Amino acid sequence: MSLRQAVRAYTDEPVSEEQLKAILNAAYRAPVGMHNFAGYHLTVITRPELLALMVDTARKVTGKDNNPLYGAPAFILVSATKDAIQKIVGQDAGCIMENMHLKAADLHLGAVYIFGMVNAIKGEKEWQKMAELPEGAVPICGLAVGHAAEPLEERQIQPVFATNFVK
Repeated sequence: MSLRQAVRAYTDEPVSEEQLKAILNAAYRAPVGMHNFAGYHLTVITRPELLALMVDTARKVTGKDNNPLYGAPAFILVSATKDAIQKIVGQDAGCIMENMHLKAADLHLGAVYIFGMVNAIKGEKEWQKMAELPEGAVPICGLAVGHAAEPLEERQIQPVFATNFVK
């Protein structure tokens, strides 16, 4: 857990199918409200052409000339389906993301939570068609995953939340 951090630079080395399956396995264990796993769809994207299309679409929509996926060779998109409980979509997606992010760190992979890009391009249909999203799926957020360009280093915890124990 202490290796979990937002990684924004990756090597070109692909993420193995075994590693991606392990990350998905962690997602499947996330605490989703009312056990409503039918409310979510995960899409694993490793095709360079699709990742490039998503980045180009984000650049066009936002007018920014950056790479919102930071060159990661894999992206796991979390989408809500028609069965999602709308008032808790954000919380459920957050739990799914955190489980995936922690597993990526456990595998010594870099990862970063992506919301802004997904929110900016969720209305654009070309990339969604290429990603074979199910009918009615609404992209929420995603996890960019890859081998970090710099080694992950264990971080010391600095307490930042006010904490008290009530006995």
